[in-house]
Amino acid sequence: MARAGGNPGVWGSLVLLGVCGCTVARAAALNPVRTLRVEAQTNSSINGIRCIRYGGINETQNTIDNNVTMGGLDPGSSYECSVWAEKNGVNSTWDMLNHFTAPNPVMNLSLVTQTNDSITLSWGTSQGPDFQGYNYSVQCTGNGDRSETQHVENTSITIEKLEAGTVYSVSVWANKNGVSSFPKTLNTSTAPNEVTHLQNESLTNSSVTLTWNPPDGPYSHTYTYWVHWASEEEPQGKQDPVGHGAKSKAKTNESWYEVTALRSGTLYNFSVWAERNHVPSSIQSLQVPTAPVAVNIISCISTSGGYGVILKWSCPSGGYETFEVEVGRQRSTQDGSLCEKGVSVSDLSPAQSYTATVTTVFNGLRVQSISMTCNTESTGVIAGAIVGTLLLFILVGLLIFFLKRRRKMRQPKEVPKALVSSFPGDILAKDFAEHIKENEKDSNYGFAEEYQQLALEGQGQSQMVALAPENTSKNRFRNVLPYDWSRVPLKPRHEEPGSDYINASFIPGLWSPKEFIATQGPLPHTVSDFWRLVWEQRSHTVVMLTNCMESGRVKCEHYWPLDAQPCTHGQLQVTLISEEVTENWAVRDLQLFHMEEQQTLSVRQFHYLAWPDHGVPYSPDPLLAFQKVLRQWLDHTMDGGLPIVHCSAGVGRTGTLIALDVLLRQLECEGLVGPFNFVKRMRESRPLMVQTEAQYVFLHQCILRSLQKSAPDLVPKEPVYENVASLIYENAAAIRAHDSEVSASGC
Repeated sequence: MARAGGNPGVWGSLVLLGVCGCTVARAAALNPVRTLRVEAQTNSSINGIRCIRYGGINETQNTIDNNVTMGGLDPGSSYECSVWAEKNGVNSTWDMLNHFTAPNPVMNLSLVTQTNDSITLSWGTSQGPDFQGYNYSVQCTGNGDRSETQHVENTSITIEKLEAGTVYSVSVWANKNGVSSFPKTLNTSTAPNEVTHLQNESLTNSSVTLTWNPPDGPYSHTYTYWVHWASEEEPQGKQDPVGHGAKSKAKTNESWYEVTALRSGTLYNFSVWAERNHVPSSIQSLQVPTAPVAVNIISCISTSGGYGVILKWSCPSGGYETFEVEVGRQRSTQDGSLCEKGVSVSDLSPAQSYTATVTTVFNGLRVQSISMTCNTESTGVIAGAIVGTLLLFILVGLLIFFLKRRRKMRQPKEVPKALVSSFPGDILAKDFAEHIKENEKDSNYGFAEEYQQLALEGQGQSQMVALAPENTSKNRFRNVLPYDWSRVPLKPRHEEPGSDYINASFIPGLWSPKEFIATQGPLPHTVSDFWRLVWEQRSHTVVMLTNCMESGRVKCEHYWPLDAQPCTHGQLQVTLISEEVTENWAVRDLQLFHMEEQQTLSVRQFHYLAWPDHGVPYSPDPLLAFQKVLRQWLDHTMDGGLPIVHCSAGVGRTGTLIALDVLLRQLECEGLVGPFNFVKRMRESRPLMVQTEAQYVFLHQCILRSLQKSAPDLVPKEPVYENVASLIYENAAAIRAHDSEVSASGC
């Protein structure tokens, strides 16, 4: 035991207070100390006289005061302290007290993550000789100095139900044996709420203006906003608000930003987030294209004797997909690779001026060029020469006529042995029976020879749109594809590649280059496109020349309602109003209702029931009667769009009926008829029109039968000769077996 007045030890201190009692006269036994208590403790000290750590070494100190600090103790440890009084070598009895030193503070208090309503923290355990028995208190103080304390056993915590974009002070301390360490404090913030209603306000070919609403919460005026963008060609990569991998980034205090110096005709990915107290919110993203650049029309050169032009334009800077070419009323969509190469536009008139424009198309955005006036070359000199020649022939003819009149009593009347044509291929009505008679010789050799000349007509023209991967499944047959220049486009839908495609072509008529629309019978997945075609063309007439099922095979999807229950296809609702069925055809009145536009369109369907696929009807008479009914309807329905005609492929029966209607009107108006020439014209617009030789022969038989009714002295023959080599090839990917063709609704 150290003597009184000795130096204090180097241990930590425990402050112990006591009152000593003693007798002065003699060395009698001393009274024990009274009211022994701990006044203070640290993680390494307890005040007292003698302290023994359980399981450790004891230490004794002497003092003349009634308190003492025992230093150098272990943190978070239990100690037994004894105090006694000593005088003149006599000790009082001991007074003992058990107590604990405080734990060390937690280590490495850090932020793990934060959201708009939570903060996650972690820390290391307190250092000390014994790691057992610790728990931790976490106090979070935020808005209005409101605080909340939680207790955990682990060294991490997620504090939830916090306010977004708010700074919080978080204190953490260790507890052991009821004694707490000093707190460690970290100031941090929750993330702001994300911006809302991010949208494209406006765009040009080099800029995009974005707007958004500030995040919800009371701090909307204190936010900073970051805008990040990258093109599809240069992906954003990691969408990191800090900026790693970013292509371009800017910040603003406003709730809008105009991004400039962008590439035209390019799809960009935009990201916007809010920031407060250097903490970012979640990201809002938007994809916006820049507009393409308008082209410059370089030249417009008249060709084909004034019946067409070759239009050439520059390639615009930036990106583009297609070009929409318009010369007068001739419109077509051209591939993007055709700029600076020249595109032929036909079906124009000589000696005319046409306004030409080229519209650049990218991602649904259209920018029209400055218009140019195209002048087709004059055929006046040629026409004058023709007129002069005709006048000369007329004068010579009149001279011959008068000479013959003077000698007609002496000379027999000659019957012409050669055919007389006003134009090559056009046959006078009175010579048509002789023309058929000549072609029927040697097993229809003449018809076979004519038809063979039509075999390659129209081939080699571009069919790129029909062959696009997104469109191939929409074609019923692999080799019946519309030509790009004459196809009927649908209105494209945003972000739907191929939504403007349907297997349909414009077909010329008697006086117009676009008098009919020929299309295939709808497939199950193209019925909606078929009705879109009817609606967009504002057509009041649909002509159907096939049955839905023929010889056990599906030839056409049943696209109209079976009864009064309407069918819905996309935005269009189709209702059957009435139906009249005869032996050879049916007439149905239908009504289309556009549910978005709230408008209606009346449609009449003429359905011929007695025409076999590839073959021909047994007699011309029923078809002639059908054509007469159809023509009467068309002549009285002048306000609508073009009639839409289809069979299965939209070429064989379709081509034969269109040719019959046009040629009978030519016969009536001009007194001549040109089957070969007109079939040739149709095949320039759509392949395989009048698909088989038998149909070509039948077309002549129908015309002859019509002539026979008005001229009984003509006695026609009705041969049927089918060339089965001219077939079409089914698209197996588009046609599948359907056990049930009609749904429960009858659609």
